[in-house]
Amino acid sequence: MRNLTHLLISIFMLVGMCNSVFAENLRASIKGKVIDVNSKEPIPYASVAIEGSAIGAVTNFNGEFVIDNVPMGHYHVIATCVGYKINIKECDLKGGKNAAIDFKIAEDFIGLDQVVVTADRNNIQRKDAPVVVNSISTKLLEQTSAATLADGLVFSPGLRVENDCNNCGFSQVRMNGLEGPYTQILINSRPIFSGLAGVYGLEHIPANMIQRVEVVRGGGSALFGGNAIAGTINIITKDPVSNSFKAGLKYGLIGVGVDDAGSAANDFTADFNASVVSEDHKSGIFIFGMNRQRDDWDANEDGYSDMVKIENLSAGLRAYRRFSDLSKLTFEYHIVDEYRRGGDQLSLPAHQANVAEQVEHRINSGGVVWDQYLNENRNSKFSVYASAQHIDRKSFYGAASINEDNGTIIPDLSSYGKTNDLAVSVGAQLHTTAENLLFSPADLTFGIDNTYNKLKDDKLGYYDVIDQAFVPTTNIADQKSNTIGAFAQSKWDLGFVNFLLGVRMDSYDIKNEENGEENSNTVFSPRANILFKLSEPTQLRLSYARGFRAPQIFNEDLHIEASGARRIIHENDPNLKEESSNSLTASLDFTKTIGKIQTYLLLEGFYTDLKDPFVSEFSDPDSDGNVISLRRNANGAVVKGANIEFKLAPSYKLDFQMGMTLQSSKYDEFIDQGDDDNELNSSTDEILRTPEHYGYFAMNWKPKHEFTATLSGSYTGEMNIMHLAGGLDANNILIEEESLVKTDNFMDLGINFAYHFDLGREVKLQFDLGVKNIFNSYQDDYDRGPNRDASYIYGPLSPRTIYLGVKIGNF
Repeated sequence: MRNLTHLLISIFMLVGMCNSVFAENLRASIKGKVIDVNSKEPIPYASVAIEGSAIGAVTNFNGEFVIDNVPMGHYHVIATCVGYKINIKECDLKGGKNAAIDFKIAEDFIGLDQVVVTADRNNIQRKDAPVVVNSISTKLLEQTSAATLADGLVFSPGLRVENDCNNCGFSQVRMNGLEGPYTQILINSRPIFSGLAGVYGLEHIPANMIQRVEVVRGGGSALFGGNAIAGTINIITKDPVSNSFKAGLKYGLIGVGVDDAGSAANDFTADFNASVVSEDHKSGIFIFGMNRQRDDWDANEDGYSDMVKIENLSAGLRAYRRFSDLSKLTFEYHIVDEYRRGGDQLSLPAHQANVAEQVEHRINSGGVVWDQYLNENRNSKFSVYASAQHIDRKSFYGAASINEDNGTIIPDLSSYGKTNDLAVSVGAQLHTTAENLLFSPADLTFGIDNTYNKLKDDKLGYYDVIDQAFVPTTNIADQKSNTIGAFAQSKWDLGFVNFLLGVRMDSYDIKNEENGEENSNTVFSPRANILFKLSEPTQLRLSYARGFRAPQIFNEDLHIEASGARRIIHENDPNLKEESSNSLTASLDFTKTIGKIQTYLLLEGFYTDLKDPFVSEFSDPDSDGNVISLRRNANGAVVKGANIEFKLAPSYKLDFQMGMTLQSSKYDEFIDQGDDDNELNSSTDEILRTPEHYGYFAMNWKPKHEFTATLSGSYTGEMNIMHLAGGLDANNILIEEESLVKTDNFMDLGINFAYHFDLGREVKLQFDLGVKNIFNSYQDDYDRGPNRDASYIYGPLSPRTIYLGVKIGNF
């Protein structure tokens, strides 16, 4: 009897163990559909995933999804799609039975539910971010017909894109009034944009590779190192989410109907992108490409370009592979092959023109990232990354001269150059959580990185026809820089208030092997942020950040302005030291959904105190016409003001957004901005090219599913710029004295109409017709002739331009 009892107990235990094992191995599927809550249409390519895991699926063209092989348990299932609000539903899997969930999600016109990464280097919902993160979506880039990053950056408060040379088309973005080098440009959170790449880099990023652009105003050095005094622009490239493709052509005419200008210039762009994802979503690849051919354009028929000729070929890819639910490898690569030329007689070799600025770039960049979750809860993640960029540049910045004996033109063979630039960045980051740190649970982030840059610039040898001797190749700069950085931060969430404290240490060493110059120092950059959740719709943020900018020997202003009267060459003062900043920001934002109406209002004040800011002093022209622009430290400067942003979406058929910046930008002392001895005409305490008010708006109307109309505009207020002497003015009168000029204000209006046809169930054919700068609000007082001041350029990036585009794909 005892043996029988033992046998029965053993059988029951065995059966129980088998049932337990069987239950643990039970798997089921979660099926369902995702539709638009307003249009009732299915949403293809939406992502549906189990929260806290890599288990998920993508909806098909009918909005249907299936998540297979899910263990039994209780889950939160998340449905997301670009441009839509996040929707979360609970799901119970029991007894091996499948579950069905349907999602109805609404378009997120104001972007509050968007997940961003630039706020604290981790994925976080925008409304929970400790700093204000503005986002420029791919939808807005398409609706405004932006071809490159430069075209789209104006659609964010505090940003303004300007052209600074009509010989070479050098453009830069200003954030809160501070020029380009004060803003750190990132690609997928990695600083691979070298100083040299930043000169023309805004036009090297095609819009069709961008998923969104995240903008953080205010000091960002605590997270991303130097050159983030004004803020950070993070370009998030598109990820392969589903099997998709898109190809398009666009033809534009620049300068249509502009009085006193030459004939309209052609601007042709062809682009494509496609992505392929495996059935198990463990691997995928996204590829893109753009070819742009833009002719030069002459605004006043003086024979010299005011918009330069550009031939640009850009292509790249982004791919990933998941080796498990806890690990992921991402790889990306981007190549740019560009030729640009300005001046006169563009059909001749550069040295035979009166004035020529010609640049040929071959840029290869790429990176690899390994992400590894350290536990099943996915609250700890370790990332290792490496990125690199190499630039091979051929350049010509020069002007022909006149033989005084016989009056013949002497070709300029001395201005050819060759530059090699290598930038490498490697690092590691750990994000984890602590159950109790000081007074509450906390999110912790630690990281270390190393950034190396090597730049060698040579002036190529040539045969001097006057002295009848060969001039050998000479080295202009041979710079090496290395920066080791480490950062740590902690974020506490107490519900009604969030605190974030962080600090970064950067130790930099910059050497110029050519002249023995060396700069090195160790800099600490702290940050502190507080987020008060005053109510469900209202949030108050207070921020402090310290930043710095290292005194690089060879930086963004490798660009050299040339004319028949002068060449401006940039050099550093031997005693130049890094500049630093203290930035304060306070913002109040209000978000409210009233019925189907979505509203958003942001009020932000900023104050940045610059210590030892870089300024430039010009020397008198030497016998060869060279002017030295010497960069030195000034006493200080203060940039302060306010940003306003408003968004309104009455329905899914109509949405509107606008932004405005009011600011003051001044040095603590008067600075001589000219290159002659008359300081009365060129001294000011204002930071040049900083209007006191500027802004943008965009309105999108979609009366039918097939048709969309977008009206957009950017406004630039009056500002002071420097006008150097030597050229002829608009009336062909010699400009004998330099002066500070107060510009006009400009309103650049554009409109785009888009209509698509459905070709079958998934493929669409879309036509776009539009006009940029409808009323030709454009500069009308360019200098004339070979001795013109090439930097005397302001206003919108282009005159009136009409374009027609067509694209096909399952977009």
